Amino acid sequence: CVFLLFSIDPNYLMANERMNLMNMAKLSIKGLIESALNLGRTLDSDYAPLQQFFVVMEHCLKHGLKAKKTFLGQNKSFWGPLELVEKLVPEAAEITASVKDLPGLKTPVGRGRAWLRLALMQKKLSEYMKALINRKDLLSEFYEPNALMMEEEGAIIAGLLVGLNVIDANFCMKGEDLDSQVGVIDFSMYLKDGNSTKGSEGDGQITAILDQKNYVEELNRHLSATVNNLQAKVDALEKSNTKLTEEVSVIGKHLMFWPFGIRN
Repeated sequence: CVFLLFSIDPNYLMANERMNLMNMAKLSIKGLIESALNLGRTLDSDYAPLQQFFVVMEHCLKHGLKAKKTFLGQNKSFWGPLELVEKLVPEAAEITASVKDLPGLKTPVGRGRAWLRLALMQKKLSEYMKALINRKDLLSEFYEPNALMMEEEGAIIAGLLVGLNVIDANFCMKGEDLDSQVGVIDFSMYLKDGNSTKGSEGDGQITAILDQKNYVEELNRHLSATVNNLQAKVDALEKSNTKLTEEVSVIGKHLMFWPFGIRN
């Protein structure tokens, strides 16, 4: 029997993920600016569009991260790249120091989330991200070559972040559990009423993202099922081979005691 394994090009998957994340970032930033200007007030950590913006940014920063081996296993944290910013923009050292001094933060993920919030409050998030993206030589230690932060989509998002400088944000992170929050993108927030042109455009973008996401997930399920099927066949062959080896061994032992001459 001949088994065919249809593999998915990793570069194709990564490119689709980058495009989806970039589109989500565009929608999140645009929606946040529009809603903040309409409210005309300082935004706090309870504001849902702001919470979703941080979730989207977290996914962007996590994309293509290399796994770091620790004594607890493998770890992927975007805090490592963010720590580099103070070496590129000296004034960012204040944020890094503030993050490290925050009581209650126990994980690199929590520190990374705190850093993003402080950078937004300082209205320097775009500047810091641009400085980071311009140093691919440093980022290569943390990211795969086709990660979002290493490609054009990362530079586009960094440019879009400039628009957030019109927003006044105020966070009180003492007591906020940034370590254990689950960062899940809420797609429903970007589904607008289809009566307006802008809403239709937003729906089109989010529909395209969801279609691509579902397509990739379906391909992954198909690949996983194929791999599992092949692995089961390999396991069965290994068991059969082990059994045959044991039988040959038993036959070999019997032959050792077989008489050298056969009488008629």
